Amino acid sequence: MRKFQSSYLLLVTIIAVIFTSCLSQRKVSSAKKELSAVNKQLEQYQDSLQKLDATRKNKQQQNEIDDTASARFQKFIDSTNSQIRVLITQDTVMIGETIINKSDWDRLNATLFNSRQKSQQINQRVLMLTDLLNRNTVIRLDQDILFEPGKYTVSSQIADAIGKFFEPAAKEINSFIKKYPDFPLALIITAKGYADGTTIAEGSTLYKDLVARLKLNTTPPDSKELNKELSRARAESVISLFKNFTVGRSEGGTNVRNIAYLYEGKGDAFPNPKISDYKTDDPRRRVVLLYWSVFPE
Repeated sequence: MRKFQSSYLLLVTIIAVIFTSCLSQRKVSSAKKELSAVNKQLEQYQDSLQKLDATRKNKQQQNEIDDTASARFQKFIDSTNSQIRVLITQDTVMIGETIINKSDWDRLNATLFNSRQKSQQINQRVLMLTDLLNRNTVIRLDQDILFEPGKYTVSSQIADAIGKFFEPAAKEINSFIKKYPDFPLALIITAKGYADGTTIAEGSTLYKDLVARLKLNTTPPDSKELNKELSRARAESVISLFKNFTVGRSEGGTNVRNIAYLYEGKGDAFPNPKISDYKTDDPRRRVVLLYWSVFPE
């Protein structure tokens, strides 16, 4: 009888061990399968980032995003791709390992948890950048309306009514920021000024002002240098006005950590690559393009 009981207990123990082993293997197999699924998602994000990069390049060529924003886009895309490659490599190693004890199982679970979390974060950022690239983030400001001939400062009358020019951009920025409350964000506002190809008369007040701004100690500036400085001065005025316009407009508790205000003069370069019939004294060339971009910190 005792012999029978001993044999029975041994059989039960063996069955329990086999059952436990099978159950553990099923868990391991399920966890590895889920990790493989996460990797497939990460590969899809790589494809999405590649498409975003192509869109970025095209918009930069068409002057629909500024160079600073484009560089930030590219940096973000490159760093995200690098993060994805590291995750996929780590996951692939874990998937191929033999799980034989509790520490291995804990490591698999930790890898799965980390990859799930990182995948969700990457997905949210990809969606946010896709949203941003699909928007019109530039407004065109006609210099002939903002500035009097030969001037690069805005009259007090125009300054008082500047809201009608800036309101659309300010609303778009606020709307976009509110849409992503969980991200710490950086906002970049850039003004790019353009000038026509006419010559600024030597000895004129504008000529003297621009020469003083350039602070040259060599030969007098040529027409290109003067037009570039005029376009830079007007872009600077627009940025100063926009900065003043937006002060105090954001609601409390905003998630924008950093704001950068930038300006540059493009001189007699063409503002719209799609237009091929610009003339020397063409009002379509006398514009300031105001760009906004929002990035995760």
